[in-house]
Amino acid sequence: MSGKRILFVDDEPRVLEGVRRMLYPVRHEWEMRFAGSGAAALAALAESEFDVLVTDLRMPGMNGIELLSEVVKLYPQVLRIIMSGTADQEIALRTVTVAHQYLMKPCDPGVLRAAIQQAFRLGGLLNNAALKKLVSGIHSLPSIPSVYVRLMNALGSSDSSTREIGSIISQDVAMTAKILQLVNSAFFGVSRRIADPAEAVVYLGADAVRALAFSVSVFSQFEKHRAPSFSVEELRNHSVEVASLARRIALDWKLDAAAVEDVFMGGLLHGIGTLVLVTNYPDRYEAVMLLMREEGLSAYEAELKEFGTTHAEAGAYLLCLWNLSDRVAEIVASHHGDPVDRGPVAAVQLAHSLIDQGLRSPGAEAVIANCLSDEQPASSPLRDL
Repeated sequence: MSGKRILFVDDEPRVLEGVRRMLYPVRHEWEMRFAGSGAAALAALAESEFDVLVTDLRMPGMNGIELLSEVVKLYPQVLRIIMSGTADQEIALRTVTVAHQYLMKPCDPGVLRAAIQQAFRLGGLLNNAALKKLVSGIHSLPSIPSVYVRLMNALGSSDSSTREIGSIISQDVAMTAKILQLVNSAFFGVSRRIADPAEAVVYLGADAVRALAFSVSVFSQFEKHRAPSFSVEELRNHSVEVASLARRIALDWKLDAAAVEDVFMGGLLHGIGTLVLVTNYPDRYEAVMLLMREEGLSAYEAELKEFGTTHAEAGAYLLCLWNLSDRVAEIVASHHGDPVDRGPVAAVQLAHSLIDQGLRSPGAEAVIANCLSDEQPASSPLRDL
């Protein structure tokens, strides 16, 4: 087979024929197979390797959720897209644990092609086959225990407002990423990309968030005993510091409002790949932290030595899978680099560098002010930008 392999699944032959016609212009670039049922799809997956699976939800025998549940267990590396005409919110919410993206029927050819092309672009983002398989199977990440308990209490109370719930979610990296994945899916038909988790909760409504937490079980709390040397609270605090400083830098550079939003979100989520590694490889991440203590390596260097990849790559890959902003994913992938311009990526790179240099002391404000001024001192990180 070619290097780009897609399996389409729908019990309606006319739908499959429509997809075939829709994608006729790319027939020489993509190898496409078509299955009329979940069982036929599983047989095709057992026979050949596929990169992307696009399936309907409502099918007799084995529905789309049941099919994708099997694919998650057997072929987690396959990127999973639902393309459905159902407007049932309860069913749609259940898909967040098994699907990476949700497209609504009738689907515009350009939208379908863009979703599949993005899936193919992901292939070169994470150069570790085992970790790629792992990340593709992830549907949620654990949260700070204290924040998780506050959220569960708020969701269990009839007196809690959507604003209050949104404020709690915005304090946690994992919850923020998941709620943004959901609100920006095609099912909810948002006319613009939402980058603020508090706004996302207001848009979704408290009932949808309750369903995610209680019936779908998307949110969970971090288990400290699995990685005793790692502090999820420190990761959150560091992420907030980077995000806040990066936003200040972006505003000083007079970036547009959308870019400032992406800068803040990229800064907030830049460490989400660390959660991926710690949660799924706690023993190996303990080894990473040992390397940091005994050899003085940075987390980035120690991860490369232990995993052959880093939290930056793992995090960017996950955010792309969850269909968050490409620019946010780019920021996450590149946050350890050196700034070369005055753009969104550079704003987070600079903020991350300044925070890592320990600018939390009483003199930090003066240093940051110098970095943000137009006349840079010779030692300023911004002098050459």
